Amino acid sequence: MLARRSLAVLAVVPFTAAAQPVEPTLFVAHYHGGGATVVAFVINGDGTLSMADSAPSGVWSDSIAISPDGSTLCVGNPAGSDDGFGTSDFAYFFHINADSTLSPLGSVIIPQSPLAMSWLDNDTIAILNSDISNSIINTYDVDLEVPSVTLVDTEATGGFATNFANDRSRSLLFTQDSFSNAIFRYAYDGTGNMTASGSVTQGSYALDVTLSADNRFLYSAGGISSNRNKVTGYAVNEAANPVPLMALPGSPYVSAGNSPANIAIMPAGDYLFVGHGTDATVRGFAIDNEDGSLTATGAFFDVGSQGSIGDMTTYQDLLFVTDDTIETTGDDRGVLVFRIDAMGGMTQIGPKYDTGTPRPEGDLVVWAPSAPPCVADTNGDGMLSPADFSAWVAAFNTMAPACDQNSDGACTPADFSAWVANYNAGC
Repeated sequence: MLARRSLAVLAVVPFTAAAQPVEPTLFVAHYHGGGATVVAFVINGDGTLSMADSAPSGVWSDSIAISPDGSTLCVGNPAGSDDGFGTSDFAYFFHINADSTLSPLGSVIIPQSPLAMSWLDNDTIAILNSDISNSIINTYDVDLEVPSVTLVDTEATGGFATNFANDRSRSLLFTQDSFSNAIFRYAYDGTGNMTASGSVTQGSYALDVTLSADNRFLYSAGGISSNRNKVTGYAVNEAANPVPLMALPGSPYVSAGNSPANIAIMPAGDYLFVGHGTDATVRGFAIDNEDGSLTATGAFFDVGSQGSIGDMTTYQDLLFVTDDTIETTGDDRGVLVFRIDAMGGMTQIGPKYDTGTPRPEGDLVVWAPSAPPCVADTNGDGMLSPADFSAWVAAFNTMAPACDQNSDGACTPADFSAWVANYNAGC
């Protein structure tokens, strides 16, 4: 473990109390030398997007991460800023307000290019610092009252690593090295200390390593290597197993596109989508729920010219894809939204949403609010039934917390009417 040291802070503003967006929100980082921004879109119930904010975030904003509680956004800027330190790399911190707008907290200088980042918990962040010959993971304590970051630990990851996959349920962090075609696993503790815990190598690049929503499977894109058409899949072993990953049946899988580069998995775990670099197509695969193997569905969308796809991510039954190019005729940048049906088909929703600043090439991330508690389910069996009335009466008689149905902090007869209203509203 390394000695702790704090990094310099710039443009400090006071920190406000923790909050999180009330609505599901898509954040887009802009990788553009003319002045980068991070843009927030509220995801409406019909899948359309409404821009909530566009906040300056230095220059060349690329990586982006939301704290687990949804209160803080961190944006990584490799190679440059707009504050006079043109050769320095920065991480910018923003407070995320309830209306999905952003309040800047300040920035810190980061060694090397922060190509990926992931919060380990609400106070600790891992940042992947890479150049073309060396990559390291640094973990930092984050103090948003100042704000400042203090180095906790460092691990070397090989020649050129570009992204993370974080299994917070088991405190496991995965990354990759394009030079050795390897995927590495690191275990981390509650203070941010890391321990290397195994690796695997494969026959192609391991780009955009991505975990399924239940963390059972991990997939990577092969890029221009191995005939330019490979997607590799693994079962994720338990942390105690020295072999971190086990190849899935039939892996690697062949994509009909050219140069797989981006992977996005639907939250239900039923479909995986691959974005391609050379032909700029998005193509779908069905995921076998038992063994994780992939089968091409034929779902297909052509985003545009070579290199058009910036990033992809998902929320509920929606797939988001950025087109980061500026065509010679017209303005063709922005975010595409697709609804994915039960058969894996793609239906575009709305227009291509202009992000307001050229080249939305950086990461896409979604904040998904937790479902509100079902307060009328007073017996906690996961459904509403007449038995919940008896449970409410028992809570009333004992002054238990479940009695308070109108959230006034007291247990009174008025809570009976509130329980009836909550019951009728359903959950």
